[in-house]
Amino acid sequence: MQRTISFLALAALLVGSTTAADAQGRRDRGLVELAPESIRGGFYIGGGLGAGRESYKFADETGYSEPLTKPTFTLRLGGTPDPYVRLGGELFAWANDDFDRTEYFSTLMGVVQFYPIKDGGLWLKGGAGMAFSGQSFDDPQFFDVNETGFGWTVGAGYEAQLSRKVGIGPSVEFYQGSFTKRNEPTLTERVLNIGVQVTFQTGGRRR
Repeated sequence: MQRTISFLALAALLVGSTTAADAQGRRDRGLVELAPESIRGGFYIGGGLGAGRESYKFADETGYSEPLTKPTFTLRLGGTPDPYVRLGGELFAWANDDFDRTEYFSTLMGVVQFYPIKDGGLWLKGGAGMAFSGQSFDDPQFFDVNETGFGWTVGAGYEAQLSRKVGIGPSVEFYQGSFTKRNEPTLTERVLNIGVQVTFQTGGRRR
C-alpha cells in the first residue's frame, strides 16, 4: 500500500512539472509573438501641399525658362511590405492660374519610398510613370493644349510620428517630364517642390 501511494505521488509530481513546463513554453511563445512592431506598417495614404519652382525648355533651346513658383498638391497611397520600404502610387500637380488661362504640369507614377533606418523618419524616394503638361483657356476662341509623356521623380524627406496612425514632415522633391510631338522639338518641363506631407497608416506603432 505504501509503495502504491509513493508511486502515485511521484506520478503526480511528474505530471505537475510537465504541465508547468508546457505553460511556461506557451507564455514564452506568446512573448515572442507579441514582440514590438515597426513604426511603419499596413496600408497608407498621404497628402501634401507645397511650393513648386517650375521651368521648361525645348530641345532646340540652350537654357530653361525663367522659374515660376506656384502651389502644388501631392496624393500618395499604397502598402508597406517591409519596415524599410513603402510601395504605391503618387499623383503630383502644379498649376499657374494666369487671368484667362491655366498652365499645369502633373504626374501619375509608381513610387518606392525607402527608409534607411528601421525606426527612423528619414526617407528617400524614386519613381517613374506618366507626365502631363498643358494650358486650359477660359475663352472658347482658343483651343486647350495638352501633352502626355514620360515622367520621373526623386526626393527626400522626414516623417515625424505623431501617433501610431499619423505622421507628418517636410519633403524636397524633383519632378521632370519629357513630351515629344512629331516634327516638333521635345519639351522638357521640371518642378523642384518643397512641401509638407501628412501620412495616415493602418499598422505600425508609435516611436
